[in-house]
Amino acid sequence: MRRFALVLCVAANLRAEDARQWLFRGVAPFQAELVAADGLRATLLVPGRGKAVIPFAQMGAADAAYVQKWREENPQAPLVDPERMPPWPAAAVAESIDVQMTGEDAAASRWQYESAHFAIESDLKLPVAIVREMAAVFEATRAAIIALPLGLHLGHETHKYPVVMLSNIMDYGRAGGNGGSGGTYSRWTRQMLILLPNLGIKPGTNGLGLDFQRNIFVLKHEVTHEILGRWGEFLPMWISEGFCECMAATPYTRGRYSFQGLDAAVHDYVLKWRTNPNQRELQFIPPAQLMDISGDDWNAGVAAGYAYSYYNSAALLTYYLLHADGKGDGASMAGYFNDIRQGMGPEKAEKRLLRGRTRESLAAEVQNYCRKLGLSLKIDTPPAIHPVPPPPSP
Repeated sequence: MRRFALVLCVAANLRAEDARQWLFRGVAPFQAELVAADGLRATLLVPGRGKAVIPFAQMGAADAAYVQKWREENPQAPLVDPERMPPWPAAAVAESIDVQMTGEDAAASRWQYESAHFAIESDLKLPVAIVREMAAVFEATRAAIIALPLGLHLGHETHKYPVVMLSNIMDYGRAGGNGGSGGTYSRWTRQMLILLPNLGIKPGTNGLGLDFQRNIFVLKHEVTHEILGRWGEFLPMWISEGFCECMAATPYTRGRYSFQGLDAAVHDYVLKWRTNPNQRELQFIPPAQLMDISGDDWNAGVAAGYAYSYYNSAALLTYYLLHADGKGDGASMAGYFNDIRQGMGPEKAEKRLLRGRTRESLAAEVQNYCRKLGLSLKIDTPPAIHPVPPPPSP
């Protein structure tokens, strides 16, 4: 609680009717205004001391109940305050990785399982141990997204996230799965699809093969899309895919994400996709082009063979804005997400990210930062997304 004395933010005018008395263990009662709250903590404006972030775990029952009611009555209020960012977590752990089989219909090739927050259906009967390993990824990713100080997710879901696991590539494609992928999140059906053979899981499997562990990034990436849900309708492709790639690169072990050693993890993650291990430079699409790629153009570029450049470029730009830009606390990204929540369009919200800079200047900043990570970037636009010149006048 000594943070109260260390806060350097200048307090704004505090109206008396907005303040209330707060009671925390070991601290004398004090007046403060609640200005933001997410699923784990609240931001208070304390007269004469500025803003402080208080975890719910440090609150009494009455204060926690007040925050919850305030959150319900003020759905558009900020989840976090970019002027007083909460610290990034060292780790995030799934609440539970228990899995139960809840339904079985062998005639219809339908087996159902449930974890704490996911409803999982498979056309192949799987040992609960296999489903538990995948559910651990899902549950830990949910916990991580809630723990991040970006105002992305509150928790308190009213339904479980649907996951459909398929053993046949034709069925996977008919359900909406992308060709050549091990997993897809469909914005239209709002469910995640998993192609089991691409994860090394086939009929008769009694355990997890090497392919599952090697391809676990697919589950991390796609379940991030699913948990963020409707965000995908409002975010540009580069940040939607870039954030999911950042989650896929984050160290994970058996239901636990670690947010330490991220620079090394991102370095290794982007290099793993090289087709030539001796390749020294990574292609980085300049933000001036990357930030304008539409969903259709993105899919066309991936189909044309530029997936490596697209996903790596989005991941590195997103990672830079999260962990290196400004104070390195992700404040501009938190402000950006809050603006989107408030109904602002991505183009206007982008001003939060640029902070007076141009898109062009971001390219050099990311390139310089990546040198510190041991990555050499070649700023270049793949032919697939070069603007098509208009036809000549008749």
